[in-house]
Amino acid sequence: MPRTSSRISSLRRLDARLAAAELRIAAALLAAVLLCMAAGAVMRSAGRPLVGADELAVLLMVCAAFFGASANLASGDHVAVDLLARHLPPAMRRLTEAVLLVLLAGFAACLWVWLDPVGLWRAGSGAELARESGNFTYTEPTMTLGLAKAWFWLPMVPATLGAMLHVSVRLVSPAEAPRC
Repeated sequence: MPRTSSRISSLRRLDARLAAAELRIAAALLAAVLLCMAAGAVMRSAGRPLVGADELAVLLMVCAAFFGASANLASGDHVAVDLLARHLPPAMRRLTEAVLLVLLAGFAACLWVWLDPVGLWRAGSGAELARESGNFTYTEPTMTLGLAKAWFWLPMVPATLGAMLHVSVRLVSPAEAPRC
């Protein structure tokens, strides 16, 4: 039993470090959003609008949301309707964590199919993958920036894997009383 306790405490430390890193990434992305919006406003008032500033700000905000959501799963600070959950026995709370983990695993599977890393590897490039399979994930450009949208979709992968780790750690940790 002490060995299991040691493993769980190691997992919790890893979980906490990952959550802290995710929060730092989200904060940096939000700072970049602020800079994009400020630069866009300044340049617009100077009569030379930055056409891509708004789009870049939106894309960075979405990336920040994924990392922030993952970090909030670690602490239990995520948005939840918990009126009923606060009154459930610990076994039922574990069931809700298990359901959340299954949903996250389903999302990860969707990402795997959508991003098709094996197909990309075999094809050698995004353009070749698009030609072979009709998967334009790596070649579709943003509206105003001209960058591949995949660069803004890829952060979903580490954020989803981090969220799965956070929920898994909560699932294997001893039951705690729900916060009110």
